[in-house]
Amino acid sequence: MKLTFYLVVVNFVFFILQSLSPLVTETLGLVTPVALSGAYWQFITYMFMHANPFHIFINMFVLLIFGIAVEDSLGARKYLFLYFVSGIGSAVLYMLLTIGAAEAILIGASGAVFGVVAAYGFLFPKNYILVFFIPVPAMIAVILLALAEILFGVFGLQAGVANFGHLGGMITASALMLIWRYQKKKIPVEDRTFEFIWE
Repeated sequence: MKLTFYLVVVNFVFFILQSLSPLVTETLGLVTPVALSGAYWQFITYMFMHANPFHIFINMFVLLIFGIAVEDSLGARKYLFLYFVSGIGSAVLYMLLTIGAAEAILIGASGAVFGVVAAYGFLFPKNYILVFFIPVPAMIAVILLALAEILFGVFGLQAGVANFGHLGGMITASALMLIWRYQKKKIPVEDRTFEFIWE
């Protein structure tokens, strides 16, 4: 069974636990001063917390769509490493850019998932993704997505959404992919038929 499926199952298990007690989110979500004061587990556990059904369903849907192909190409170990390091990178950039802001709880797998999407762009750059019904090469789509996150983040167009966290996941994953290629680990660039609609 693919690691991607296990990640989806674990996310839904934690979401059920969240519905049982708000303490789950308060303890496992990432709160900057708390995490930096010793609750280092929050850098991992926050990825398994979600705000509502839509939040988890969209994250898990995108993970399933992109994650299986990325997992097949990278192998289970590198894939899992990329997933969690992207999530951590997401949290770090979010924390750096929100220093002095009102205390909030960072939750969601989005940073890790955006990292997987970025990795897909590196692995399958010539595959076409439908962006508003327009076929766009995967790498171009990833770049457009990153630019959109910057735009949304700078102008605050999505209240309550950690856009720079998403960007942090993409930057981290991109750095990993470049490092692995530089080390000549023979990560193949593959051609697969794939379509996904971003709306």
